[in-house]
Amino acid sequence: MPPDVMTRVLPDGGMLLPVLSDRQSDCLRFIYHYALTNRDYPLGTEIAVHLGISKQAVTAVVNTLLKKGYAIRDRSLAQRNIRLTKEAVEKMGLEEGDETTPDMFLTSLPRPQGQPALS
Repeated sequence: MPPDVMTRVLPDGGMLLPVLSDRQSDCLRFIYHYALTNRDYPLGTEIAVHLGISKQAVTAVVNTLLKKGYAIRDRSLAQRNIRLTKEAVEKMGLEEGDETTPDMFLTSLPRPQGQPALS
C-alpha cells in the first residue's frame, strides 16, 4: 500500500477526510451554508432545529465531525465556537462547484501554531 494511503495524506499534502453518514453530511452542509449566508457560525440550537434533532444529538454529530477532521472547536468562544477546517471548506466548495474558498472562511480557518492569521 502506498505511504500516502496509509497516512491519509493526499499527493498535494492535503488531508484525506473520512466518509460521513447522511446526518453528518447534512450537518456539515448546514454549517457551511449558514456561515456563508450569515457570515457567522450557527448555534447548536440552530443546527438542531434545522436537522430536526435534539441538542444532545447535535453534540454527538458535531463531536464526530471534530474527530473526523471536518471541524474544530474554538475554545476562546463560549458560543458559535465550531469552525470548519480548511479541508472541509475545500470539500464543500468542490461539492458546490466552487473551486475558490469564500472570503468568510479565510480568517477563521484553523492554522498551524505560530502561523499568523490572514489579513
